[in-house]
Amino acid sequence: MSFDANTGAVRSSSGTLHENHQLILEAIGRLSPTSVHEAGCGGGDHVANAQMLYPNINVTGGDRGFTQLELATQRHPQLAGKIGLQDITMPFSNQWPRADLVYTQAVIMHIHTAVSHLVALSNLVEQANEYVLLMENQQCHNFVADLTALHTGGHLKWPDLHIYQFESSIGARATLLSRQALELKNLKSDAQLRKGVKVSQRRLKRANEDSARGIFGFLTNLKT
Repeated sequence: MSFDANTGAVRSSSGTLHENHQLILEAIGRLSPTSVHEAGCGGGDHVANAQMLYPNINVTGGDRGFTQLELATQRHPQLAGKIGLQDITMPFSNQWPRADLVYTQAVIMHIHTAVSHLVALSNLVEQANEYVLLMENQQCHNFVADLTALHTGGHLKWPDLHIYQFESSIGARATLLSRQALELKNLKSDAQLRKGVKVSQRRLKRANEDSARGIFGFLTNLKT
């Protein structure tokens, strides 16, 4: 694999990369973080590929599944000491490795217990120094609305939150959170994020139910 800084594209000589994987690797190349962490790293393929493509970047990963981490170190022995047990829905731990860029790939979309996905989003922002990249199904949660509510309610550590649509060289899309303003497409609503996506009423209904369970900030005006 190689990253072309002029085009912002990643190319693989051994075959076609999955579009999600390619987007993650291109985001790392374009944002140029000094450290990267994958929350929910599973079998460790993304962590291993990122470390191989960007050897000067400190890459780590966490997953709540012990057997997944065992598989990761079997498949990629070089990851020993770089990956560990982490449950992103637990209260934030200062033992989690901090990174300039923290990302997820198909993790938050599966969290639908109580307000756990809101806790996870808050934790991701706290763990990240500069950026959070969400490579998720865009209909499984109201990501833009939930993140905006979390920030407005004081649940995010960053003083400023910028929400962008990040696009890969082949048109795949993800949600990028940044502490600083970037020259990318601003996301103001989930409808904007989901434009062109085949509608799943089941997923949207569940997303709305999940959002409705959140109580954001400290509400003192209790009049109905």
